[in-house]
Amino acid sequence: MTFSLSQVSGSLAQGEVPATDELYDIIVPTPDEPFWSLLIYPLLALAMTVALVWLIVYVLRSRKPVQSAENSFVRAGRRLHRLELNHEEMEPNQFSLAVSDTLKDFLSELFSDPVRYETTQEYLARMRRVGTRLPEAAQQELSEFLTTSEEVKFGSPDDAAERTGPLLQRAKNLILLCRTISQASPPSKSKR
Repeated sequence: MTFSLSQVSGSLAQGEVPATDELYDIIVPTPDEPFWSLLIYPLLALAMTVALVWLIVYVLRSRKPVQSAENSFVRAGRRLHRLELNHEEMEPNQFSLAVSDTLKDFLSELFSDPVRYETTQEYLARMRRVGTRLPEAAQQELSEFLTTSEEVKFGSPDDAAERTGPLLQRAKNLILLCRTISQASPPSKSKR
């Protein structure tokens, strides 16, 4: 027995139900979704997100300069002491440059002055024009130190080796002067 589409639709419209042996649904069997697969993907996504956040924080923290616990006076003193121990092994111009760099690093850190990034001529010109952040007594001592250091570094005098000892002592005296000045001045209070 064959039915046409118009006969089936007509009989359905009249309320007749076709026999069950004539029509049947096609059901494709599928396995039930296991419970663990519903949990594993969100947990994996959460773990990857946490790992990414940790990586970003780690990179940002590693880029931040690490501040040493020791203060600038101790660091400068240690560097000058190491230079004093290696004094005999170094050339006079190399020694003079190392002492000068140590002192410039110290003053830049202590007074936030850009002396570290200037040549002696630039520093002296800026000091005459606009002044510096260094205390006045330290400015004069630094000017004399830098002038003597430049003579030893680039002038190559015959007595350059003999002039490096007093140059080192002058740098130590300047650090002691800055310590005295910083202890005498009251600490500045920052406004919030």
